[in-house]
Amino acid sequence: MRWGIEQEEYYFKIYDEDKNVAAYFQPDYGQIEPKEREYEIIERMLKHGDPITSGLLYMPMAKFNIRDDADYSIDDVISSIEDALSRIKQWRGVVGMRGSGYVIEHAWVRRAHTDYDMLAILLVVRFNIQVRLFKKEILNALAELLDLLVDNGLI
Repeated sequence: MRWGIEQEEYYFKIYDEDKNVAAYFQPDYGQIEPKEREYEIIERMLKHGDPITSGLLYMPMAKFNIRDDADYSIDDVISSIEDALSRIKQWRGVVGMRGSGYVIEHAWVRRAHTDYDMLAILLVVRFNIQVRLFKKEILNALAELLDLLVDNGLI
């Protein structure tokens, strides 16, 4: 799949070929000192393409399809929850996944900040080589993983 990337402040938006946001990537900028100069230092790192070795990939995980403004039968709710559970179980297999250029070290789940009916997953991605903070290099480092997630029906 052909992916796109745009910088948004100190993180990156990853787009699919239809220009839909597929994920967000937050580089691990390391321990930045002094804290009061954190934003200035990160801006400099981005400008100069400093190397990173890991980051967080944030993406939708499972949607429950239960809205606030509707009533549902018990069977409909059970079906929605079973569908969501099936999808969540698919994601469980991602932790520890290794590719030629990355390993998924850990994952956290949280309620999506834009849709309260959805869970989002944060994947800790460690790269096998240093990746410079340039959009093209970040995208190249993530493309294999993103393609695999598409192949597995997770994106």
